[in-house]
Amino acid sequence: MLRSLKATLMVWVVALIVLLVPLRLYFELRVQLSRTDAAYDVGLSDWALALGNLVRLDQGEVSFNLNEQTEASLRTTSTDDKTYYAVLDPAGRRVAGDPPLAELPLALRRGERRLLDGSIDGRPVRVAAHAVLCGMRLCQVRVAETLGKREAARREALHFALWFALVFGLVLAVAIWLAVSRAMRPVASINEQLAQRSLDDLRPLEPAVTGPVAPPQGRLPSEIAPLVHAIDQLLQRVAGDAARQRHFIADAAHQLRTPLAALHAEAELALLESHPPAVHATLQRMHRSTRRLTRLADQLLSLARSEAAVRAAVPGESVDLKRVAQDAAQDWVPRALERGADLGFQLEPATVRGSRHLIGELLANLLHNALEYAAIDPARPARITVRTAQAGPDGTPRPMLEVEDNGPGIAPAERRRVLERFYRAPGSPGAGSGLGLAIVADIARAHGAGVELLDGEDGGGLKVRVVFPRNSPGPATGA
Repeated sequence: MLRSLKATLMVWVVALIVLLVPLRLYFELRVQLSRTDAAYDVGLSDWALALGNLVRLDQGEVSFNLNEQTEASLRTTSTDDKTYYAVLDPAGRRVAGDPPLAELPLALRRGERRLLDGSIDGRPVRVAAHAVLCGMRLCQVRVAETLGKREAARREALHFALWFALVFGLVLAVAIWLAVSRAMRPVASINEQLAQRSLDDLRPLEPAVTGPVAPPQGRLPSEIAPLVHAIDQLLQRVAGDAARQRHFIADAAHQLRTPLAALHAEAELALLESHPPAVHATLQRMHRSTRRLTRLADQLLSLARSEAAVRAAVPGESVDLKRVAQDAAQDWVPRALERGADLGFQLEPATVRGSRHLIGELLANLLHNALEYAAIDPARPARITVRTAQAGPDGTPRPMLEVEDNGPGIAPAERRRVLERFYRAPGSPGAGSGLGLAIVADIARAHGAGVELLDGEDGGGLKVRVVFPRNSPGPATGA
């Protein structure tokens, strides 16, 4: 099962958030509740201090005078809380206030102020007790209230904390997702570059990953740079090996051309000279074999040139497809007449940018294939038509080159595979090597063009259409 690096980072970051955010909120909530309780305690202690100022010692008797307005203010609360107070003489007897509060056992030293939790009538209360001088002895003033508003404050603080945690967590998760996605952008760029490339595109990655999808700083992160550098080195080694193989094939084909041409000429000469009838069939087979080998050597050279064109920018000269076809007619019309084929041309001006030599090679391979397969049956005259035009299958004017023949054609199921090297459709006539259409596809790709294999206009044969880019923007430099 594949693991996503982005998902792994997100899992770890979210796990840390889930662990740390509640811990932080817990301590912040504790601090907030402590401050809230302290504020309520201060108010409760202030009431005890204020009531302590009303305690008097008159002729040895402790008195306490609390008017109705002050008592109403003391007992009034905005919640369902209940407030109690009590004044005790030095002997601990209640002088004024609520008996349940006076019954709480509590001893104070001189000048002592104490805050404590207690219970009155089964309800928890918070008590503030102050020691008040009564002559030479100590009296007590106690004020208590139930915990309703404190619990309400706790619930409100907890509710706020939960909502804050939810919103903070969502915002943080989105921010982290964006940050991780931004940080992973170079990896996405590498993936995109590799996914879009063909096997023929071995350019370095490093310049590409600083393009539109690269980080704003224009350079790779230190964690990604070694990977990109290693991939570039690998691509460089593969490109070097591929170049050595192409050069070897080209050199071998070039070296074979001269002896093969001589052998072919000798076979032709042997057929023309008088020879015993017993060796005539052998000489014919030799002649066909040398012709096939010569053609194969030429195709291998063309293949090496087309592969090089795919990997590097082909020359951006202006090429008129009509002129290329006219030049090809000088070489191929005599060959067609020799084979009894009707080679016709329907030419309109169509200009592209690219390599005139490679486009001529493309047309030569199409004509060779058409002549090889359409003229194989002497009972049916071969008919081949070359077309150039500014047209397109979708109605958009684009430069187009077509070669149509009335041969056996290619089954639709085989049309994609015949563009592969050394592949011949089952049952194909002739003695081809399976390189002609592969060379056509390579040269077309080097020019950013597309190759279509279609039925002929009368429903039979084969029409090969090469459609170049609109406005002829120039050949591609990669796949």
